[in-house]
Amino acid sequence: MFEFAFLTAGSKEADSSSEDSAASDTSHECVEVPIPENLRQGIDLEPDSLHVFIASVDTQVEYLNCLTLPQEDLAGDILSAEMNHSDLIPGVYEGGLKVWECTFDLGELIAEQGSYTKLFKHASVLDLGCGSGILGILAIKLGATSVVFQDYNKDVLKNVTIKNYSFNCCNNRNDDAPQAEAHFFSGDWASFVQKEQQMYDVILTSETIYNTSNYSKLIDLLKSKLKPEGVVLLAAKAYYFGVGGGLRLFEQALDADGALGHRVAWQCVNGVRREILEIRWNGVPPVANDNTGTMASQSDNSDGDPDTAEI
Repeated sequence: MFEFAFLTAGSKEADSSSEDSAASDTSHECVEVPIPENLRQGIDLEPDSLHVFIASVDTQVEYLNCLTLPQEDLAGDILSAEMNHSDLIPGVYEGGLKVWECTFDLGELIAEQGSYTKLFKHASVLDLGCGSGILGILAIKLGATSVVFQDYNKDVLKNVTIKNYSFNCCNNRNDDAPQAEAHFFSGDWASFVQKEQQMYDVILTSETIYNTSNYSKLIDLLKSKLKPEGVVLLAAKAYYFGVGGGLRLFEQALDADGALGHRVAWQCVNGVRREILEIRWNGVPPVANDNTGTMASQSDNSDGDPDTAEI
């Protein structure tokens, strides 16, 4: 049975971090995390510190095994989580070090199925709740021209995500290394909506719907950042034991809001049910008026949905 190691408000460890949780709205404001100059030209990582994700026959991503991170890199929020042996500390650490199954599900879908692979050619992409950055890196390898990596914790971006990006996408040893504009933002979703103005052709997100109290923030972000003809691919489990969220509850939240439609693009029914939702504007999406900032209507010219895959 899948279950998050989750520190709740009643636990001793959570009580010790209550100040951080209470102040999360200010301590996790959206900030851009710059790429250090020494990582812009590519970084070498020890093979023993890497995992390899083979997304397709032609596409793979090498990423840091976070268990090999030096102790000095486990600072701040990451150290707090590691000391408490927790995957999640509400308002303090929202995951990021570990790569869960649904990330691999989504990575394989976009790398193997042509109807999704073609979405990334010359596209702007948001890897939301990026963690190790595997999906954003794949998007670059599939032809995206700009990718924004967003994660709650700055330490995750600095010590893991940016290094993975540098190794895979900036390495001068490989003349075929993909080229794309990349930016990294930490912070709360509501703050990200306010401070980052770009809209995206594709939004990728995995294992981000475990907390039902964040559904309104997430839906508001999707509506704010998705282009009129854009698509969201969201990978998650049907239910997160020990936390309470899951796919059916999130679909209910989408339906209650009404702006975005959804369909199951892929599913695995073995063990804990995992699915990938394809989310698009429902009917006529709103678009921003460049002159007034008000919203106007634009017709939906989507090409139709690929068939649902199942294993």
